[in-house]
Amino acid sequence: MPEVLGSSEDTLRALIREYLFISLFRACAESLASENASRLAAMERAGKNIEETLNDLQGAFHRLRQGSIDEELFDVFSGFEALSKRG
Repeated sequence: MPEVLGSSEDTLRALIREYLFISLFRACAESLASENASRLAAMERAGKNIEETLNDLQGAFHRLRQGSIDEELFDVFSGFEALSKRG
C-alpha cells in the first residue's frame, strides 16, 4: 500500500481535483478530435465532388469542341463538293 504524506483529507482533495481535471481535459480532447474528423470528412467529400464536377465539365467541353470541329469539317466538305460540281 502506498503511504500518504500529510493529511489524508488533503491528499483526497488533490486526487479528486486531478481526476476532475483529467476528465475535463479528456472530454475537450475528444471533442476537438471529433470536430477535426468531421471537418476532414467534409473536405474529402468536397474534394470528391470537385473531381466529379471537373470530369463532367471536361467531358462537356470535349463534346462541344468535337461538335465544333465536325461542323467545320462538314462546311469544308460541302464547299469542296459545291466547287467540284461547278467544274
